[in-house]
Amino acid sequence: MPEYTFLNLSPPEFEELTRDLLQNEMSLTLESFSNSKDKGIDLRYAKSAKNELVVQCKRYSDFASLHKVLKKEVEKVQLLNPKRYLVSTSVSLSPQQKDVIQQMFDPFIESTGDIFGMQDLNNLLSIYPDIEKKHFKLWLSSTNILERILHSRIHNQSVFEEDKIQQIIRTYVENESYFESLEILREKRYLIISGMPGIGKTTLARILVYHFLANGFEEFVFLSDSINEGYDVFKEGKKQIFLFDDFLGRNFLERKLSTNEEQRIVRFIEKINTSNDKILILATREYILSQAKQRYDIFENPTLEFAKCIIDLSHYTKIVRAKILYNHLFFSEISEGHIDNILTNKSYEWIIQHRNYNPRIIETLTNPDIWKHIAANEFSEKIRSFLDYPESIWRHVYENQITKLSQCTLAILMSAGTPILYEDLKSAVQSFSKTNSAKYGISYSDIEFKKSIRELENTFVITNKDNFGQIAIDYKNPSVQDFLVNYLKDIPDFISDILLSAIYFNQLFKVFATEEFYLVGGKSIKRTNKIIVNEGIKQLLIDKLLRDYDFLNSSVILSNKYSTEIPNRWIKSNDSDYIRLSEISSELQLEKNETLRNFVVSTFGRRITPSNFNDDDFSYYLNLLKEFKNEYEFKRETIIQSYFSQIYFLQQLWDFEKFEEIFPEEYREFISSDFFYGRIIELTDEEAENASNENLKDTLEEIESISKKFKISCDDATELIESKMERNRKDEMNSYDWDKERYGSSVSFKGAEENETIANMFDSFREDHERFL
Repeated sequence: MPEYTFLNLSPPEFEELTRDLLQNEMSLTLESFSNSKDKGIDLRYAKSAKNELVVQCKRYSDFASLHKVLKKEVEKVQLLNPKRYLVSTSVSLSPQQKDVIQQMFDPFIESTGDIFGMQDLNNLLSIYPDIEKKHFKLWLSSTNILERILHSRIHNQSVFEEDKIQQIIRTYVENESYFESLEILREKRYLIISGMPGIGKTTLARILVYHFLANGFEEFVFLSDSINEGYDVFKEGKKQIFLFDDFLGRNFLERKLSTNEEQRIVRFIEKINTSNDKILILATREYILSQAKQRYDIFENPTLEFAKCIIDLSHYTKIVRAKILYNHLFFSEISEGHIDNILTNKSYEWIIQHRNYNPRIIETLTNPDIWKHIAANEFSEKIRSFLDYPESIWRHVYENQITKLSQCTLAILMSAGTPILYEDLKSAVQSFSKTNSAKYGISYSDIEFKKSIRELENTFVITNKDNFGQIAIDYKNPSVQDFLVNYLKDIPDFISDILLSAIYFNQLFKVFATEEFYLVGGKSIKRTNKIIVNEGIKQLLIDKLLRDYDFLNSSVILSNKYSTEIPNRWIKSNDSDYIRLSEISSELQLEKNETLRNFVVSTFGRRITPSNFNDDDFSYYLNLLKEFKNEYEFKRETIIQSYFSQIYFLQQLWDFEKFEEIFPEEYREFISSDFFYGRIIELTDEEAENASNENLKDTLEEIESISKKFKISCDDATELIESKMERNRKDEMNSYDWDKERYGSSVSFKGAEENETIANMFDSFREDHERFL
């Protein structure tokens, strides 16, 4: 039998659960009413004007509180004079306590069987499992389910802590997007969640992850930087969930994807689509997905559109908006004075109908670091101003509630990008402070910096620690970055000081750009979330590069959490000259600055012979070679052979093929050589020998593609892969039962009924909130 406490449900949700259970148990339809706290009715059955059956729902954690409030209901029940009166409560009741309640409401409660305590409701849930399934917040927050979620194998995710999961579940409100997503995943196995910032994409994605972990899936893999991470831990026969949050966001529009990554993304989606024990959830902002389609034709694939779930305000009916507001207020620590200010004159009505209503804004407003700094009698008016101008929330906190050092720390964090190691951010802030402490009224020390991070944590930033004690800092949510970019773009003096004090190369280009549009494949695309600097700052940036190029480090980090054998650790990403020079070439117009162009040509010239390549270097090197090849004297054959000698994986051949365009004659001659033929055979044999069971199909496709491209027979490698595939056919008994993923949609309300339900919720809110506190 289930063992729920029901305290993770808000009072309206507890009332809905009671209604559904009693309707099934008693085979009748119950009505709900507004102003119930004044009339003593939560639910009612009445064929005629006579109250045949009245139900009171009381969500409490102990009998003393329940008894106290029930005594206030006695007089109301006597006035109602129902034929039969029922009480439903989340309190665990003893036989003696039920007797006390029955005596209080004699003769309206016919027997103690009309008093449904915690155990009775759990018993009804065991009798009617469909209702338990319908109220997913109930079972999702149960102790045994949370244990199952928390003890699943988690890759590259640090927020799987019980209190954070509980908070998300408590405040989440089911809507059509949830049911639509489940249906898409049942049919396609992958889902693209897109929508405007702050609308609830990440929250929906996490609820879906919790859902499937609670229903038999074994592993959760969080993809933070590249789809390649998904390939690394893909396991045949293992029930896995992959979540690529901010898909195409953090890195996609800031730099080019790594070699053919757009093709690998689509191939991974296709790989998931044909599996029966894998789920892929991708979340992105709608405008970024649109730009991705402009930039990469492969994203125009109609199958991607078919599995897309767009979250917009049309999914958030008035009742859903009201429930989101109610849940955030109810489960927050917000004071009675602030609550009273919202309930007075029914301010909640215009809040939920405001044109800029947004779940993230509601969540932010109930953060103690926000509401505690707003006078209770001004709370509703301040909410109005925040909704009128959403960024004013962050502006208010930034300008009034944090120290000058914290303001500067956030600005420098914006320039460097996230995630960033604590020590690296500290060094960048220290560098800024050396020359700007008097100008910005800041006093730097290691202690003051530590205080600053503590001040910013959980409002603007979050911190994560790896297994080696390294702390990384990230934004609490993407809207912080949006705010900082829009806030600081009109303060050129501040931007100049940040650039002059920069100690990392990425600080120069992470959010700063010199042109509003950039060209890709002949298409002009407008930059988003960038600060377009003026000519004066552009020249300052160029001077900084020419002067400090050799001294600029990198603060860009990645995680190695995808290996189950190696402990979780933050590591620095590749920061080669090829990457840097490509960035300079693409971001700055070299044809307009001869000095800078000569610098790039000179620096690349010293490294023109390929050596010690990292993965990204293959593509960036060729971009530079294509642009500047006519500036040097060298043997083309030597360059091709040196480049080819760096290749150890078939995937790296994708870039090598670009030599066909750069040096066509030398390329054709080289791929006709016995050396090339022999090395390709070696590479395909090695890939076939080392291919894991999870990647056999991908490896076979890659080998067949290479064989066809270069007209080289790779029969041995192909036969080896096919024999492995035959031995490792997936065990269908381990497949997930997708037929059970069929859900009905949530209850819909219209017109007066919807308004009445909202009024009912908030009319009883003050009493509900008082007893919760």
